[in-house]
Amino acid sequence: MRTHDHIPEFVVAYLQGEATAEQTLAASEWLKVAENLEVYRQLEKLNSLTADLQAMGKFDVRQAKQKVLKKYRNQKWLVIANWTQRIAAVLFIPVLLTGIWYYLQQNELRKNLTSLLVNQEIVTQPGTKTHLFLPDSTEVWLNASSSLRFPSVFAGDERRIKLDGEAYFKVFKNKSKPFIVETSHLEVEALGTAFNLSAYSGDSKISTTLEEGKVKIAGGANAKKVAYLDPGGQLNYFPENKDYETLQVKVEDVIAWKDGILIFNQTPFYEVVAKLGRWFNAEMHITDPSIANYRFTGTFTSESLEQVMELLTLTTPIDYSNTRKEKMPDNASYPKQIIRIWKK
Repeated sequence: MRTHDHIPEFVVAYLQGEATAEQTLAASEWLKVAENLEVYRQLEKLNSLTADLQAMGKFDVRQAKQKVLKKYRNQKWLVIANWTQRIAAVLFIPVLLTGIWYYLQQNELRKNLTSLLVNQEIVTQPGTKTHLFLPDSTEVWLNASSSLRFPSVFAGDERRIKLDGEAYFKVFKNKSKPFIVETSHLEVEALGTAFNLSAYSGDSKISTTLEEGKVKIAGGANAKKVAYLDPGGQLNYFPENKDYETLQVKVEDVIAWKDGILIFNQTPFYEVVAKLGRWFNAEMHITDPSIANYRFTGTFTSESLEQVMELLTLTTPIDYSNTRKEKMPDNASYPKQIIRIWKK
């Protein structure tokens, strides 16, 4: 995982004393990184400076000048106009200089903040998954062999990220700034929503499953084509023939992977093999195409790959072979297991 200095929105909220309990937890985790803590200390200084500048910014120069003039107009004795203007000018010049300094400091502050805006990429290796918070406090579970790209701060009028792989999103609500996940073929847009998106570049379909809220899905064969999902709905898009299907599913089965459980329900065997390969970091090949579309139902929790394969041979018409794990020359790493599957 590559990390960079950045200013997530939940850190800004924490800095300003406006963080929710969820944002406070996310900020506490973020501050455990030494580099992030140093950035935060700099932000505290910038925040203090900004507060002072804002206080100066509230000073109404025109109103101040009018008060000075009024004060001298109300005197009982006569005062020459030029003398009044001189007094006003003497008082006005420091305010003008302060305004110029304030403007320059604000520009410098913007430059400092802009220099901290970077893009991040989170990558999970085969056989692993990770849990993280995005800069807007959106919660994400990233499945094995997946990558997620996002900016350190969501500037502009949308929150756009890029996914290759599978992820479950619990989107932080912000109606004025839509949350958009971009994949190789589709875009999924949500406001305050919990949904699962499986979009591995090598898979034959992209699958969006909605747990709560509402999502809009656009792209595919016709970029203008839009579909909406309600809770419990799933949309599968097939890039090869540019077709799609919608159906109702048991969402808890689809998202069980984030809790370490793989649930298959009448799942085509080629999908089962692909998921198991990513889950166990193994190369799995179906050598007999006749079993590719065999439908499998089953649940796996803490089983090893060997145990899973043995269970499959008992419940499905398949047999298999696999390579032995042998240590590499560095005596630390192992090559992937190669599993070959055929019909009995």
